[in-house]
Amino acid sequence: MNKRLCILHIAECAGGVERYLQMLLPRLEKRGLKQYFICSFNYEKQKYKNVVDGVEQLDLKQTFSPIQVMKKIISIRKYIKRRHPDIVYCHSSFAGGLGRLAALGLNCKVVYNPHGWAFNIR
Repeated sequence: MNKRLCILHIAECAGGVERYLQMLLPRLEKRGLKQYFICSFNYEKQKYKNVVDGVEQLDLKQTFSPIQVMKKIISIRKYIKRRHPDIVYCHSSFAGGLGRLAALGLNCKVVYNPHGWAFNIR
């Protein structure tokens, strides 16, 4: 029996990342991939209910508080353990850091896509 490939997307920033996801998620759904989405409150959860198998909104707001960062990582890690994705696909910088730390030691691959490169803007 073939298991469907499962991807967990994590995104904090909206804007360009959201436009990218609105193009990507339906295409992956048509290919039969199982997809879950953890997003910040910058996203409208309803927009994604028909293109992913589950949407979870978490407080992913950027912070310098180590305690708040750990809480976010623990929440994401619990979700990863519940859904058992093959791939954790992190969109943008803060989500990338949280997703990589949350997936440490778990049986999944992590992909990071920075989406934008603001360092070249003058």
